[in-house]
Amino acid sequence: MPIRPCHSGRSPLNGRTVPKAQTPQRAEPPREVVAKHRWTTLWIAGLSAGAISLLGAGTARAATEAGTAATSAASLQRSVMDETLFKQSLAAEMLATKGDFRSASQIYLEAARRLENPQLYQRATEMAIRGGQGEMAYAAAKAWRNNFPQSREANEFAAQILLAMGRSVELAPTLRSLIQLTPLPSQPQVMLGLPRSLTRLADKAQAAKVIDDATQPWRQAPLETPEAWLAGAEAWMLAKDGERAMLALQRAEALKPEHQHLGLVAIDLMGLHPEAEAMVQRQLARADAPMLVRMAYGRKLAATQRFDEAAPLLQQVVDAQPDNWSHRITLAAVQLELKRTAAAEAALKPLIKAAEAAAAQPADPQNTATPNTPTEFEQGYLLMAQIAEQRQQPNEAVTWLAKADPQQAKLNIQGQRARLLARQGQLDKARAVIKALPETEPRDAVAKAQAEAQLLRDAKQWREAYLVMQVAVQRFPEDSDLLYDLAMLAERMQRYDDMEQQLRDVIRMAPDNANAYNALGYSLADRGTRLPEARELIQKALSLKPGDPFITDSLAWLEYRAGNLSEATRLLKEAYASRPDPEIAAHLGEVLWVQGQKDAALQTWRDAQQAEPDNDALKDTLRRFKVKL
Repeated sequence: MPIRPCHSGRSPLNGRTVPKAQTPQRAEPPREVVAKHRWTTLWIAGLSAGAISLLGAGTARAATEAGTAATSAASLQRSVMDETLFKQSLAAEMLATKGDFRSASQIYLEAARRLENPQLYQRATEMAIRGGQGEMAYAAAKAWRNNFPQSREANEFAAQILLAMGRSVELAPTLRSLIQLTPLPSQPQVMLGLPRSLTRLADKAQAAKVIDDATQPWRQAPLETPEAWLAGAEAWMLAKDGERAMLALQRAEALKPEHQHLGLVAIDLMGLHPEAEAMVQRQLARADAPMLVRMAYGRKLAATQRFDEAAPLLQQVVDAQPDNWSHRITLAAVQLELKRTAAAEAALKPLIKAAEAAAAQPADPQNTATPNTPTEFEQGYLLMAQIAEQRQQPNEAVTWLAKADPQQAKLNIQGQRARLLARQGQLDKARAVIKALPETEPRDAVAKAQAEAQLLRDAKQWREAYLVMQVAVQRFPEDSDLLYDLAMLAERMQRYDDMEQQLRDVIRMAPDNANAYNALGYSLADRGTRLPEARELIQKALSLKPGDPFITDSLAWLEYRAGNLSEATRLLKEAYASRPDPEIAAHLGEVLWVQGQKDAALQTWRDAQQAEPDNDALKDTLRRFKVKL
């Protein structure tokens, strides 16, 4: 059986063009709340330019210097300045202009200690940051914090520096002080922002421990708050510790079951803990269930191909917020997956009406720029093209694509146009459409090569596709994605030695590429060769992507090849429940068939064929077993 070209890397909507904005994601804390507290804004957006410069980001230096201008020698003159301080500050600033930030910081720190002045402590800290002197910067910030323990800014600088240096052990008390110094009404949002603040720490489990320690006073009476538990839950989820995350979520649910963040974290936890989805459903059963959670859950279901369950949830969201085009686009995409073209068109109708009204407006003669189609209108046109394609109306589909891209310059749209041409037997013209697209940056050339190769794949012209990708790899030898695509084509052509070398090169270039480990392990297992090595590769892939249904499918296929039919069945049922993909169904049906469970196998294959009748893996399986459904 041939290996899947993009094993475990396909789009959740089977390659359909769904915008990034439609991908399920957790909402950020309200900006108006965050903006009130400078340190929170810095943490959510990433480190300040000064802290980043400690990590060697040279481009941040100019921003740091601009940001510290407010505390220059001129601003210090507004404080009590004696003759000694005047001379010291002048000398420090002159040293700084010469690049000697270390000496400048020492001078300011000495003055700060003598006069116990917070501005001088800040200036000493900033000078050390600008010079990339991490330890000196932290020493200055620590002295500032010790002398002015109620200064949120001092704690702010200390926390940023510790994070930049990866000093997680000392972070917790500093973060705790920052929370305590935040006005009481805003403390919950500050705590909810902590997991994203600590994403720079490589050790996610250590980051979770820091957050638990920092929020400890708010995890017990009399200050106990659900946000402290929710911050811990999210942190442990990021650390892939589902049990600890669920324990924290359960405590948050007991305190405030309607909390929006509770549902959002539980949705993210669904792949790590079996009880997470039940928690989401409990919240959505409430009369006060947050609409954002309903939307996020609908998108999660769609991403895991549970379209029948996603559609009614998304319809509820659209009914509640009919003017939100993003919701309509997501609902239409799901209805298309269910082959419900009328329902998809109905979801898009108000959006298309607004788009055509906007297009009918007379152009501004003073504006000479090329008009751009608003993103959501463009996405609506693309989905209308896909509706026409499902209805076997290729000319109408091309008309919708022309509305989406009047200038015929956008690769994703022209790629769909080329695909339509290829399906009408005009492959050469389709390839010409792709080749004619402009290249404004190197990534455009990569995308064009991938699009042209996909046209050739669809036409089963494997050799031509291989040659296109081979040229692209020669042009961009360090692009591991291109090399991976080339390896998948080599497998199709049964050039197994080439495929193996190319995948090992991908692993060398991108050691965290789970797809490469999985593809190589699956290929070995499928051919029944070097099964112990195949197991190691697939298990490595699973360690990088725990619970991934396609990698689980590969492990099941290995067990099948090794003769472990009961374990193969268990794993395949687990993978298929998580992702009812036709290729997983082909495998599950085969394993059931050889065990004599032919009725169950036939039903599995029928379901898969109904979802995707042209799936090559499924057709190959039915042909080998001489089954006609």
